[in-house]
Amino acid sequence: MPHIELAPDRKLLKTNFDGYILSLEPVPVLTADFTSTNSPHRVKPNEQQYSYYHARLFGMQNHLVRDPWATGQCYYIDVTGMVQRICYDSTLGRMRPLVAVFKLPLAPTDPAPDGDDTGTHRYNCSLVFPSEQLCLLSDGCGTVRVLETGDRTTGREWKLQSAIRPVENNLAEGVLPGGSMLLDGRFLVQDGKRLLHCVLLQIEHHAMGKSKSLLHWITLEQSAPPGWTLSVSRTLQSAGYPRYCVLDYHATGILVACDEPFRFLYDSENPVVIPEPKPIGVDAAEQTAWEQFPFRWVQTLEEINVTFDKQANVHYRVVTEPASPGGENCLKVFANDLLVIDGTQLFATVDHEQTVWAMDRKTLEITLQKEAAGVVWPFLFPGSPDETGASGDSDSQPTSSDLPPATNLSAPLEACDFEGEQDTFYTLERLSCSNHAVTHTAVLGSGPPLFAVTLRAGLPATFALRHDVDACLWQLQPVPFGSEDCRFQHEGTLHAFGYVQASKRQQKYLACPPGMEYAVICESHRGIYIYKGHYGAGGAGLRNRTGPQVAIGQYQFVSLKDWGEVLGISCEDEMLMLLTEKALLMLQITNE
Repeated sequence: MPHIELAPDRKLLKTNFDGYILSLEPVPVLTADFTSTNSPHRVKPNEQQYSYYHARLFGMQNHLVRDPWATGQCYYIDVTGMVQRICYDSTLGRMRPLVAVFKLPLAPTDPAPDGDDTGTHRYNCSLVFPSEQLCLLSDGCGTVRVLETGDRTTGREWKLQSAIRPVENNLAEGVLPGGSMLLDGRFLVQDGKRLLHCVLLQIEHHAMGKSKSLLHWITLEQSAPPGWTLSVSRTLQSAGYPRYCVLDYHATGILVACDEPFRFLYDSENPVVIPEPKPIGVDAAEQTAWEQFPFRWVQTLEEINVTFDKQANVHYRVVTEPASPGGENCLKVFANDLLVIDGTQLFATVDHEQTVWAMDRKTLEITLQKEAAGVVWPFLFPGSPDETGASGDSDSQPTSSDLPPATNLSAPLEACDFEGEQDTFYTLERLSCSNHAVTHTAVLGSGPPLFAVTLRAGLPATFALRHDVDACLWQLQPVPFGSEDCRFQHEGTLHAFGYVQASKRQQKYLACPPGMEYAVICESHRGIYIYKGHYGAGGAGLRNRTGPQVAIGQYQFVSLKDWGEVLGISCEDEMLMLLTEKALLMLQITNE
C-alpha cells in the first residue's frame, strides 16, 4: 500500500512572514432581511439524535452552497422549500433580488406515525452541483432528486428529472430509514453511458455504544432520458466521523479523511468479501511472524527503536539488501530464517544508510531514522503490534523537547497548537471500488483537515491541512482512466492561518475563496475574522530592528450582532456571503 507524502512546495511558503496586525479599515456590509417566507430552512436534532456525530452533522453543516460553475452565485433552501438563488453583481457591487428556482416538497414537522422511522432519522436538506447543468438535491428524509438546471446564470426554473429513494431500491443494502446528507457528486460519461455518482452520509446511532458513520455511494444511470435509475449501490462504515470525503476524477475510488478507517460493507456490483475472524486457538503455523518472535517498538519524532528479547535456540539476523535487483537497500530482520520485519512494508520510508543495530546475549536493538521527521507513525507496518506505551506510558511518548519549533515565532508551541489528544491520528485513505482495498494512505497527524474548498469547477474539493503554523491547500491530481494512482499537489498556502485558527475556540466555519487571497474564521454568533496574507503597500519593506526584511498580514473583525446564528458561508475573491437566521449579509473584500 503506497504511502503519500504531503511535502509542501517551499516556493509557496513564506519563511519571513511575521504574523497579522489589526486593520481598522471598515468592511462594507450589505444586508437583506428575511421575511417569514424566505428565511432559511433548518432541522434541529431530536431527542434520539444526541450523539457527538449528530451534533457535528447538524451544527456544522453549511446551508449556503456555492456554485463552482458560476462565480458569485450561491443557493439556500427556505422554510417553504423554495431553492433560492443569490447572485452578486460585480459591476454594480451589490446583490440582485432573490430568485426561486425550484420548489422542494418538505416533509411535515409533526412526529412520524407509529412504525415510520423517517422522522427519527431526519436530516437537513443538502445539495451539490456535479455539472454545469445538473443538481443533486436531498430533502433530508430519504429522497434524492436529480434536477436539470440549464444555464444557472440566467436564473431560470429548474426541472425535476428523477426522484430516487435508495432505501426502497433492491440494489441498496445497509441504508437506514430516514434521510441523509449529500457530501459529493460527480457526473461522468463512460462508454456512452451518462452516470451520476453521489456520496451520502448517515449516522448509525447505538444507545449502548459508540455511534458509527455510514457512507452510501450510489451510482445513477440515465438509460431513458430524462429519467435516472439506481444502478450501483455501495456502503462503507467507520467508527469515526468523516472530516473530508470526495470521489476521485473517474469515480473509481473514494477518498476519506478520518480518525478511524472506513471499510466497505456492501457493493451491489462487486460483492464484498469480509475475512472470517481467526479462531482463538490458532496453531503456531497460523501465527504471524512477530507473534512467534515478538518484539516491541517505540518512537520519537525523528527515529524508531525496535527491541527483540532474544529467545533460546533462535538465531536473529539483520540485513540491508536491495528489495529488487538494482534497487535501494532495504532493512530485513530474520528469526530462524523467518522474515519478521520487511522494510518494504513499513508505514513510511526510513533512511537505511542511518540504520544501526546492536545485539548482546539478551536483546537485539534496532534504530531506524525517519526520512520525514516530525510525523508520528500510528503503526510500524500493517498488522504489527501496537507501540509500547502508546496507551499512556509517558516515557515512550514524544516530549516537549521533541516537538518542532514554531517557525518565525519567538514563543514556543502552546497547547492550542494541537487539536485533540496526541493519541488521535487522522489518516487520508483512498479505497478502490473494484477490490474494496485501501490503495493509498497519507498521515495527516493529530489534527484533521481544517476545511475543504472547490478551487476549480469540475475538480474534487481541495482540503486545507496545517503544516507547522501555516495551512496548506492540497489538490487531488488527475490520472488516466483505469489507473489506481493517487497524487496530491500543494496549490497554495494560508500563511500562519494554522496558528491563528488553533487559538480561536468559538469557531464554526473556516473558509477561503478560490483565489486564496484571504481566509476567514466565522463564529456562530459573535463575529467573523478576515485574514489577508499581505498588508498592501504600507506593509512593504518592513524590517525587524536587528534582522532581515519581514512580511506581515492584516486581519479585520466584523461584528454580527442582532443577526442570529450563522447558518452558512460562501467565499468569492471580491465578496463574502453569510447566511444568518434573520438576514443575508454580503461583505465586500478589498484585495490590494
